Amino acid sequence: MDMSVYLSAVALSASQIVGIGPQNAFVLRQGIGRQHVWPVVLICIVCDVLLISAGVLGMGRVVASIPGFVGVVTWAGAAFLLWLSFKAFRAAWQPGQLDAAGQIETCRRQVIRTVLLVTLLNPYVWLDTVVLIGSVSSVYGHTNAPAFLLGCITSSVLWFVLVGFGAGKLAPWFKQPASWRLLDAAIGCIMLLTASMLVLNYGLN
Repeated sequence: MDMSVYLSAVALSASQIVGIGPQNAFVLRQGIGRQHVWPVVLICIVCDVLLISAGVLGMGRVVASIPGFVGVVTWAGAAFLLWLSFKAFRAAWQPGQLDAAGQIETCRRQVIRTVLLVTLLNPYVWLDTVVLIGSVSSVYGHTNAPAFLLGCITSSVLWFVLVGFGAGKLAPWFKQPASWRLLDAAIGCIMLLTASMLVLNYGLN
């Protein structure tokens, strides 16, 4: 295995995955509340592995060549992110919804449904994993594809485990309702910024 390719993939994947988008915000929230962290982390990792694998194996270059595909994904995704932003701002604005548990999902079925939604309906997940990472992997050639794929998977596993289980350390600080208000407001701003950047980077080309 070519270690330089492996480390390059680790760095590339980390640069794409690190950041509080819809998926990471949900993982962080569940981690803080220590509610169904294992299924959340596992689903995120499995989805990442499948999408990255599809990109590295050539799907990224195929879908990127479909006329109008990126545009449709971009604008639909931006609308989805704006909806998430609205929900976060609403949660921060309404004091009655701010309690010690914040907006933590406690129902396992609901948790699984939500993490699938914020993962598979998040356009950045598809554009970053399937299209971007898939396209970059082609530079290293077919022979180095396994090392590249393993590097990307390594970043994904480490990140979601760190966020999911490390967030619990912040739980004492979030015993105050004001802390949840700040988190929801921050998430709302991030979703709004993400939607804007998505349109600027992909929707206006």
